[in-house]
Amino acid sequence: MQNLISTILVGVDFTEKSLNAVKMAAHMGTRHKAKIILFHNITNHSVIDRTGKQVIGAETINENYNKADQALKKLETSLKEEYPVPEFKIIIKNDTLIHGINTVIDSESVDLVICGTSGKQNFAQLILGSLSYQILTGADCSVLLVPENCSKYSFEKILVPVRVLEDLADKIDLSVAIAKKNKGVISLLGISTEEDLFKIKEAYQSVRTSLSIKAQEYDSRFLLTRDKATQISKLSQDDNADIIILNYKDEDGWKSFFLENFFKQIINHTDIPLFFLKNRRTKSNNNSDDNVGFDITMPCPG
Repeated sequence: MQNLISTILVGVDFTEKSLNAVKMAAHMGTRHKAKIILFHNITNHSVIDRTGKQVIGAETINENYNKADQALKKLETSLKEEYPVPEFKIIIKNDTLIHGINTVIDSESVDLVICGTSGKQNFAQLILGSLSYQILTGADCSVLLVPENCSKYSFEKILVPVRVLEDLADKIDLSVAIAKKNKGVISLLGISTEEDLFKIKEAYQSVRTSLSIKAQEYDSRFLLTRDKATQISKLSQDDNADIIILNYKDEDGWKSFFLENFFKQIINHTDIPLFFLKNRRTKSNNNSDDNVGFDITMPCPG
């Protein structure tokens, strides 16, 4: 089977949650024989006066760049001693976080971005969007969100909801590839509202047939509900699932800042890794050329 995960980018800001994401990346890189990019971003401060926008703190940025480079090289050395990953690569960008990530995705043909998340949002994050949510919605490839308290790095039970039709065949191929690498079992969940029942049930039956043809071990069930995110989270807990693989489709994207859309619900209420399949042919519109931020170093994804 084609290796669907050949290059992994993991965001590193040296906090515990990002280092846990690095550990996940190392385990996955070992299983998939994938190159791992240790990515750190440095964001400029600027002020705007009568002469225009002026970057400030250049000396501090250079100092932080050197510190980050040394810390990443030390991290790389320790990872090479422990994990048989084909290649580690360090990349430091001086850019906005999402634009910097997408530049590397494009130049290095990245298949997957991994970042750590707290799985919780305070009021400011609800309004502005947490960094993990920004990465999820802004990155131009698939994203794996790893909760800070995650301590299992293999995926023996893989929950695969069939809730929308977008990129469903690609998601099943990915799920089977991950199951094969982990000697895992797929737990297939057909989940639908009454309005979409016919088309989702038809797709669900088709996926069952496909898994049988691929000789992939699986169990399956079907659930009728309007509260998909909550039910998926609950079933992942009931089944002791190790990962949930989802299409990049936010069914509740119309909801306001003060309400939880599907993505925010699933992030906030699930304590296992969430893999959002996003084909690289789908480009986000969240890139910005303005290299301005509120932090000198890449903030903690969460």
